[in-house]
Parts: sequence; structure tokens; C-alpha cells
Amino acid sequence: MQPETKAVHAGEHLPVAPRPLMAPIYQSSVFLFDDLQRAADVNAGTAEGYSYSRIGNPNADMFGQAVAALEEAEAGAVAASGMAAILSALLALRQGGEVAMAEEVYGGSVALARGFLEPLGVRCHSFDAHDPGSLPRGISVALAETISNPLVRVNDVEALSEAAHRQGARLVIDNTFATPALFHPLRHGADLVVHSATKFLSGHGDVVLGAVVGSRELVGRAQTALTTFGGTPDPFAAWLGLLGLRTFSVRMQQAIENAACVARFLAQHPAVRRVHHPSLASNPYHGLAERQFSGRGPAILAFDLADLAAASRFVDRLTLIQYAPSLGDVATTILHPATTSHRQLAASELEHLGITPGTIRLSLGIEAAEDLIAELDHALA
Repeated sequence: MQPETKAVHAGEHLPVAPRPLMAPIYQSSVFLFDDLQRAADVNAGTAEGYSYSRIGNPNADMFGQAVAALEEAEAGAVAASGMAAILSALLALRQGGEVAMAEEVYGGSVALARGFLEPLGVRCHSFDAHDPGSLPRGISVALAETISNPLVRVNDVEALSEAAHRQGARLVIDNTFATPALFHPLRHGADLVVHSATKFLSGHGDVVLGAVVGSRELVGRAQTALTTFGGTPDPFAAWLGLLGLRTFSVRMQQAIENAACVARFLAQHPAVRRVHHPSLASNPYHGLAERQFSGRGPAILAFDLADLAAASRFVDRLTLIQYAPSLGDVATTILHPATTSHRQLAASELEHLGITPGTIRLSLGIEAAEDLIAELDHALA
């Protein structure tokens, strides 16, 4: 072979080696076939295999299987982001009908409805997830969260499932905040569960991913949607997600314990007007959390300071805890919802949801709780 040919083909054939402990990265856009029949069978779906990474990739399949196992689901599909996961779930279940979203869903989900679905002619309704009877009639699919962002309000998933199914609709639950460490929505009637796997599932702030899990049939529909609109993940991102998932249980145990400790501290601090975390007996969702989460709360909390100026002073005084427009990392981070995650909402909408100019969201990491409390005490002084 000439040098030009060697540069393209040298090193293609690797010797047989023992199976690696960690799955390799299949960073290839295409896969090769030895004959026409094999290519035809794989592309037709009558034989296992891969042809093109937008359609399927081993790293994405491994991560999807892992998330499905944690959620006790038959199957899982992986998306390039949490928003892609939500869109694929809604498209999979909409079947030409109307869509309903809980009032308290993540601001990006609201933007998806207003900026994408409605301009395409999909009618989108809003409902109060804490009142299952408010679910609009005539819808085909509803979206709600196990725990709302940012005020950590707990929804009764079983009641929502029953209300949706009574009228022939399907329910999608965003389980990002609760995670399988606290709750399994499929056990309680949800049809599909979505995650921003960027957050607690991967847990290291190094990747953007989403996941959809549920029955094989419904996840297959979601996968078709992802493949069609190009919402499938990069192989390396899926590999990083699986790597992060290996420490999920130990990370979540520490983060959940930290959240409970910090919530108790903030509830006693004179500069804090209110703490939003269902582990506190004073929280209106404490009883529901006891029932759904066996007495534990999520690794997220929110608290209200006096006003925007107080929130700004608090953020300025932090050194250990960083401001980050995401959550679920091994490091503890904060966010100001009114100007970040829920910036798409009008002032009246923020007020209706209970998000004040002084509201701060805190995502607990795996540091020592006493160090976090000392940092918060200093910043609140």
C-alpha cells in the first residue's frame, strides 16, 4: 500500500484481547458489514447489530439499559439532552392529541410547549399537578414531575396516573429531582419516565444527556422520534454517563443526607424566611414524601431570603459553593431561579408559582455537611 492508503487503513484490525472491565467507547459514526444480507437484516431490524450511530450505538444502548434497570423498566432510550428526552416522550405518546403540562414543570419544558409545540399546531394546556382533578379533558398525554423545580414540591404520582388513565391519556413523569434513589414512578402508574441524565444520574458535571424509560413498546416509539429528529447522543457522552452512573448509589446517599442536615440548619437561621424541603415536618408535602419516599427527601432544597438584594449579597459571599445553572453534581451548587432556570416566565407567573426574587435553589453534593453549613452560615451573616 502507498502512504496515502496506509494512513486511511493501517491499524484497522486489532488482535483478539480479553474483555475489558470498562466498556470501550464506540466512537464511530458507522459500522461495517461483511455481506449484503447482514446489512439488510440489521437495517430492517430483523437482526441485532448497528449500522449508523444516529440510529443506534452500543454506548447509548448500555447507558439506556442501565437507567432502565435502576427505574425497574423494560427498556430505555438515551437522548442528547433532557429536553430531547421530554420531546421524544411527548411525541411518542401524543398520537395526534393535545398535551398538558403541570404548572410547575421546569421552565425549559414550558418554553418547549410555547416555542416549539404550539407553533406546530399542538395545543398545550396547563394544570395544577397537586390537584389531579384539574387535568384537562381531551388530552392524550400529560407531563408532570415527581418533585417540582425549584420549590421541591412533591406530586402524588399515583393520583395523577389514575386521573390521566381515567380519560384515556398517558402520563410522563420527569423523575430528575427524585431519581431512582427515592422513587420509581413506573410502579405508581406512570407510562414513561424521563430524566435529565446530565444531573444526578451522571453526576459529575461533564456531560449533557437525557433518558426515557418504560415499556418496550412506548420506549420504541420514543427511540423512533429521537432517531428521526436527530436527538440521539454522542457515543462518548453516553460512555461518560455510564461511567458516572457506577457511583450513583453512594453519591445519592451522601447528597440526600447532606440535604436533610442543611435543611434543618437553614430552617433555624434568622436570615432565612422559608425552607422548601419535604424532610421538614413543617413542610406541607412532608406526609406525601413520607409515603412516597419512605421518610427521606431529595438532594435538592430551596430557601427564601428577604429580597433580590439579600440573594445577591448571599451569592457574593460564597466561596466553597459555586453558582451553576444546573444541578446534581458531586459538588454543591446554587442557582437563582428567577434569573436562570425560570427566566422565561413573567413576574406574575413566578409569583403564582411561589418563586420570589429572594428564592435560592441549592443542589447538595457529597462534601462534608459541616463544611457546607459553615459556608452557608458565613454567607448568610
